[in-house]
Amino acid sequence: MIIRSAIRSDLGAILRLLRELGDETPTHPSAVRMSSAAVRAWTRIETDEDRTVLVAERRGQIIGTLDLLLVANLTHDAKPWALVDNVVVEAGSRRGGVGRALVDDAVDRAARAGCYKVEVLSHERRHGAHAFYTTLGFDNTTEGFRRYL
Repeated sequence: MIIRSAIRSDLGAILRLLRELGDETPTHPSAVRMSSAAVRAWTRIETDEDRTVLVAERRGQIIGTLDLLLVANLTHDAKPWALVDNVVVEAGSRRGGVGRALVDDAVDRAARAGCYKVEVLSHERRHGAHAFYTTLGFDNTTEGFRRYL
């Protein structure tokens, strides 16, 4: 298995994986699909030097993905911080170290960028994900709030 930065030809596989997140709400359906809007969003993502979508690849197949965003900051001596989002591993490859490898790579990239912290958000109902992040050294120290627009 290799972890690498995603390229444009990975977009279909990434969208397929993101469907597994099931982040739908009654008022905000997920609608993860190949569309002109998704292609435009990908173009913005791939040209943003502070954004990296990682993929885990095994035998030519994309089996996991993670989105890493580096955020400029004025506190902590102007050191940036990092946000990890949209972590998903295909069902048949879970519990095999894929998620750990993705997160470890993201944390390493954040450290090399001089970040003082890495944040990961996970929906309150995802107890298995919470346990996973705890095993990777993340602390549940914050209560988050969200407002959909």
